[in-house]
Amino acid sequence: MRKFLISTLLLSTVMVAAPASAQVNRGYGHQGQNIERQLDQLERQIDNMRDRRLISRNEAIRLSRQAEQIDRLHDRYRRNGLTQREHWDLQNRVQNLRQQVQAERREGRYDRRDDRRDDRRYR
Repeated sequence: MRKFLISTLLLSTVMVAAPASAQVNRGYGHQGQNIERQLDQLERQIDNMRDRRLISRNEAIRLSRQAEQIDRLHDRYRRNGLTQREHWDLQNRVQNLRQQVQAERREGRYDRRDDRRDDRRYR
């Protein structure tokens, strides 16, 4: 009888604690849509810069892969709801990617050779 009471008490404690911990993790769920929107915007910007030949194909691939990695991490975090720390981590990664995209845009393609049609003048 004593074992039964102890196991019942433990089970009820776990059942009460589980919803409380789930509420803590779901505090940043709506912010996940904002992260997805930012990543989509960056992907479009990368594609546009590649199409306008402001960055090379290889640079576009590298930047797009970083965006995909952030998106996969976001999906992994989102399974149980975003915590404040996870949301901050994702925002920090998106901001770093945004800065890289802006730096590539400022730099332009002046020193790039990997997909130019006429690279004979560099030989």
